[in-house]
Amino acid sequence: MTPLVQSLMATVLVSTISLVGVFFVRWSSRVEEIMLGFAAGVLLATAFLDLLPEAVTTNPTDPHLFTAALAAMVLFFVLERLVHAFHLHEESHASASSYLILIGDGLHNMIDGIVIAASFLVSPELGLTTTIAVAAHEIPQEIADYAILVRRFSRPRALLLNLVSGLTAVVGAVMCWGFRELIEPHLGWALTATAGMFIYIAASDLIPELHHVRRRGSWTYVPPFLAGIGLIAIMVAAIPG
Repeated sequence: MTPLVQSLMATVLVSTISLVGVFFVRWSSRVEEIMLGFAAGVLLATAFLDLLPEAVTTNPTDPHLFTAALAAMVLFFVLERLVHAFHLHEESHASASSYLILIGDGLHNMIDGIVIAASFLVSPELGLTTTIAVAAHEIPQEIADYAILVRRFSRPRALLLNLVSGLTAVVGAVMCWGFRELIEPHLGWALTATAGMFIYIAASDLIPELHHVRRRGSWTYVPPFLAGIGLIAIMVAAIPG
């Protein structure tokens, strides 16, 4: 099976996660903590145990390899600032939020598709762990997105729009494959940029949200957080790339 086929299968699978919101839109806060904790653990473990070591192996002589991780984190920070600025200056907040969710999520999913495809260009094993990491943080995000969309659109339309937004991951994978001759010589940079993205999402979005749970002293999210790290650690040890 070629890396292109593997990438397309993975991105189509990740795209279908956009449909889960209809089943979990009324989930409890405790379930949300569990999902967010697991996603944070998976993202951090994938970045530090798989992506960064693989990047060093791919480009062992590049002294500036980790610059891409920093650049990715800075880029995501600036994008988030722009999103917040857009929210603050819109007169119709509910309407703006709905469309902004679709645009932002579409771009995010496209980047996810590029990330997944770039990982499969390195090895099927790395592609698998990266897909799991993307899927882990997409589940709570897509549920939250659907919950916002149904406030403005009907349930069928909200589900369809969220699915279309999710399918941009496939577009990203095709783009990565189309420009693979430009990407392959710089796969180490692509992997460190992906790691930077995962670290930023976990450290700036997921973990702070977990620390602000309303139940004081709640430890609900700690076991799933450790379980997410353990899952990736076991996978990296069992199927090294």
